[in-house]
Amino acid sequence: MSSNLDNFVGLSSALIGISADRLAPQIDQVGLPPIFLDYVTARVPSDVLNALLTQYATLAADHVPSDQIAQQILKFNMQPTIPHTVLLARSIMKLWLLGVWYQPFDMAPFKKDDSAVVSDQAYVNSWAWKIAQAHPMGYSESFFGYWNSAPSSLEDLTGVSANGQQGALS
Repeated sequence: MSSNLDNFVGLSSALIGISADRLAPQIDQVGLPPIFLDYVTARVPSDVLNALLTQYATLAADHVPSDQIAQQILKFNMQPTIPHTVLLARSIMKLWLLGVWYQPFDMAPFKKDDSAVVSDQAYVNSWAWKIAQAHPMGYSESFFGYWNSAPSSLEDLTGVSANGQQGALS
């Protein structure tokens, strides 16, 4: 049986298309996965989070490919109201990509659409920077003059093959 943290990382990997071993490397100096899971756990009802993690775990146990897992989790068949699990999945995607939590629905004392940068490390290490082959303003681990050289390839930075493959919702 997988832990909630393992399922959270696996779910996140399926949703944003970055491998789990890149989201949660064995030697992780920043440690974002437990920080993110704790942050989410405090801001959404446990039944919604558990339903989403269980949905992921069931699909993963059935060996459903991750792109199809993302499609099934994000699908809501144009219902008049979007299910809380879908809203939560969208917020988790934004969390990993931007380092910012967007509250998906009201849960006292948190209001829908509230947003907050989770931490400076979450922002600096958010995946949007790697995908853009950039870095946050005022922060870089590169040496002076790095802009004179071609950036690392997208595949080197994200582990995602640059073969023209479409995303989960395409």
